[in-house]
Amino acid sequence: MVVRVKKALVFLLIITVLSAGCLGGTQTVTTTVTEIQNHTLTETVSETHTEVKVIEPEINVTELTENLSLCVSKLSELNSTLAKKEEELSSLKAKYESCLIQQALGNGAGFEILLDNEYYYEVLNAINNAGESIYIMMFSMKYDPADSFDWANDLIRALAEAEKRGVSVHVLLEDSSDINRAAYDYLKANGVDVSFDSPETTLHAKVVVIDGKIVFLGSHNWSESALYWNHEVSIKIVSEDLAKSLINYFRSIR
Repeated sequence: MVVRVKKALVFLLIITVLSAGCLGGTQTVTTTVTEIQNHTLTETVSETHTEVKVIEPEINVTELTENLSLCVSKLSELNSTLAKKEEELSSLKAKYESCLIQQALGNGAGFEILLDNEYYYEVLNAINNAGESIYIMMFSMKYDPADSFDWANDLIRALAEAEKRGVSVHVLLEDSSDINRAAYDYLKANGVDVSFDSPETTLHAKVVVIDGKIVFLGSHNWSESALYWNHEVSIKIVSEDLAKSLINYFRSIR
């Protein structure tokens, strides 16, 4: 079909030329050729970047200060409540320990809890009224003759007075502490049977046994701080069986 079209065009062109010649004139035939150019479509892929903007919160100094003040106030209240609860717990613990001691010793034994300076008055009274014997095991016995107000001095001097009136006084001290040296020298000079324990061990006991029946044991050392300033707990027990056991223990250490 394409060939036929081409032939027809050629034939038409020839006729046109001949016609122009036949007419005796000269005509210019302009043939316009339209060139169709193929254009290539180029796709451009563009990358899109998304920026994330972080918005920082505004700081309100006044509000923070108020919140901090409130927290401090709440903490103070909690500390106060905790202190009260600790006091209540300490009281309950002392009662519970008393109950346990009572059960352990049986109904035949008497006992008394001694808090803080109550120990000093009870022990001093017992020493002054002792008639037979006194046995003491003490971790710290501090004698300070230069101090006119020292409860430890009172107890130590009471031992010397008891020895002078015929009571058999025996004292065993921890040897690792130089604090006990002055008490040792004083008691020795006043005829008291006093000695140090073995340097290979530590005597940490705080025990007083009077007349083979009254026992004091607990946390009290014989020092001004323990007798007058510190919070200490000891117990006074009236029990011949317990006293005998502790005297035997004393002798075994000696």
